Amino acid sequence: MNATISKPTDIVGAIHLAYEGLSSREKEVADHVLAAPGDISMYPGSELAARVGVSNSTITRFVKRVGFESYEEMRLAAREARQTGSPLFTESHAADAAENGVINRFADAEAACLRGALADLSHDRVQEIVSALLGARQVAFMGFRNSHFLASYARRLVFQFRSGTSLIPSSPGESIAERIADLGKDDLAVVVAMRRTVRPMRSYVEALQKAGVRILLVTDPSVRILPTYAEWTISCPVENPHVFDSYAGSMAVLRLIAFEAFQRSGAKGRAHLARIEAVHEGLDELS
Repeated sequence: MNATISKPTDIVGAIHLAYEGLSSREKEVADHVLAAPGDISMYPGSELAARVGVSNSTITRFVKRVGFESYEEMRLAAREARQTGSPLFTESHAADAAENGVINRFADAEAACLRGALADLSHDRVQEIVSALLGARQVAFMGFRNSHFLASYARRLVFQFRSGTSLIPSSPGESIAERIADLGKDDLAVVVAMRRTVRPMRSYVEALQKAGVRILLVTDPSVRILPTYAEWTISCPVENPHVFDSYAGSMAVLRLIAFEAFQRSGAKGRAHLARIEAVHEGLDELS
């Protein structure tokens, strides 16, 4: 089996296919790997043997039975799958090691993502982005899959103190081209593209750049190529020992930029917010 796998579930599928023919000791290895397949990307075969309580030769036989030429080949395949962000490969045995302290471990992991994201910023860089956000004719927020709610969150912050914002995509009935065609050199696109985004994202960002739109890209360290199209790129770590990616850092970055922009919007921004609040009161729509 080639270590460059087409789907991150190939390792899991290979184990399931071979499972019935495995020995009892090999099944113990299989059960351990299936519980957190991403773990094997982080340690050698001897450590897997120690964790399961089997011999190194059992690990070697298991790897062959599953269809890999060597443990290293299986390890590289798991590492590649982990880098794609597949939830199957980001969960770790370490996350379930003990009930005591699970909340503290979770908090530490979130804090690490938060610190990593904010470390990618500087005062001057934030102010430059804020100037672009306040000076743009239109500000479009783009994101797909999990990145869509982050883009929507950022827009909801910004439209409270300035007009001319939009969300891409905003409804199932419209094409992305229709929204991009409405943007030009006087506009800003805040593109949120965390890992496992849609395949056409590169084409979308390239189209924005060709239209002269200034681009702020909020992404994570695994994303490639997209930063070449952006004027500013902020890389927010998402990796953690738990099964789902963390967006603590990206949400903090988006909120920080919005907060700074609101502060600098001055009387105009506050007047815009006051008009919104007046309409809320008139409609009596909030509890």
